[in-house]
Amino acid sequence: MKILYFDCFSGISGDMTLAALLDLEPRNFDYLLAQLKTLNINGWSINTERRNKNGINANYIKVILPEPSHSHSYSHHDSDNNNHSHEHRNFEDIIHIIDNSKITKKAKELSKNIFKRIAVAEAKIHGTEIDRVNFHEVGAVDSIIDITGAAVLLDLLVSQNKIEKIYCSVVNDGHGFTHCQHGKIPVPAPATVEIFANAGVKTNQIDVPKELVTPTGAAIIAEIAGNFGFMPEMSAIKTGYGAGTRDLEIPNVLRVILGEFTVGAIINRPLKENDDGIFRAIDNRSHENITIIETNIDDCPAEILAYTMEKLLKEGANDVFFTPVYMKKNRPAVKLTVLCKKELTDKLSKIILSETTTIGIRMREEKRICLERKSDFIKTVYGDLKVKEIEFDGERKIMPEYEDAKKLAENANVPLYKIYDSVKN
Repeated sequence: MKILYFDCFSGISGDMTLAALLDLEPRNFDYLLAQLKTLNINGWSINTERRNKNGINANYIKVILPEPSHSHSYSHHDSDNNNHSHEHRNFEDIIHIIDNSKITKKAKELSKNIFKRIAVAEAKIHGTEIDRVNFHEVGAVDSIIDITGAAVLLDLLVSQNKIEKIYCSVVNDGHGFTHCQHGKIPVPAPATVEIFANAGVKTNQIDVPKELVTPTGAAIIAEIAGNFGFMPEMSAIKTGYGAGTRDLEIPNVLRVILGEFTVGAIINRPLKENDDGIFRAIDNRSHENITIIETNIDDCPAEILAYTMEKLLKEGANDVFFTPVYMKKNRPAVKLTVLCKKELTDKLSKIILSETTTIGIRMREEKRICLERKSDFIKTVYGDLKVKEIEFDGERKIMPEYEDAKKLAENANVPLYKIYDSVKN
């Protein structure tokens, strides 16, 4: 399985992302320019050059804009490396620009989702609604180019290289203070912290008194990556380096690695189970179709039904359950219900027909909404416990995995409820 790994040891910004992705596959430059020209934003151009950062030869990209008559730079996106124009845009303005362009459908959706993450964060920080957020630095032409350009290249790289998953390291940021439209603000920037909090991104502050992660970079990686932690076991195929403008004690570059994932390798945290696309959506609900298989059974031994359930689950059913019903002549019976993917319908139907006494089954397709769930391990007084994390509408829930909780209770020789209570504490 091909994966794309973002190594954010020196943070991440929009232009560094764009430069690293282009360095990974330089032949995509003409395609990138052609796509960006359809945004119908005039007066910009892109300059690329090679820069050496602590011995690392990296790609550097700068969006060139006409000099404004009242020029001054107020960007707190220092690692974005561009002086931003003063044209302010709201979220609706930016969506309009993207929707009216001719970039690919996936690139459009990805770009809009990235901007929405920034809008949600800014609205929270400023105590307003998304539609009332006026983008300053992020609404400038160069940031629009950075985000849509990154989306265009990601979409192309995924299709060219058959990439199936995107992972990311723990994201390093600096410390101290930086300047923005509103004055001095702390590092990490409030918008960056909010974006990461909404996406469960793992981050770390290092001893560099500079802003290394911009809201633009934060929103990009929060949207596309399904896992944050150490590099998974893989065979590297090629690398790309995107340079920032600063000269630091550490290389001011973003590294992107295209690799071949080793089957069965252990990663820090798995992707969501119901992920049907490579780019994460800002809404942590997945909308999908599910097939329902049902049959009523009134003459089958309980042992056979239990065995059938185990076999159906083993063969890939999402869920299997029994509902008490009354059939003809008031016979107590059960309704067997199976939830599965459409492609498993025939296989699971054969199991039901061969293992039980039923002579017919019903099938239908329904829509469902699933919340994203993440598996993790937490430390309790009884030992490490595997849990699932679910977040919706700002509320985060942590629930133990039953089998793991049971084993922990048995090993510690305590009642099961104490294991569950230890999660609350």
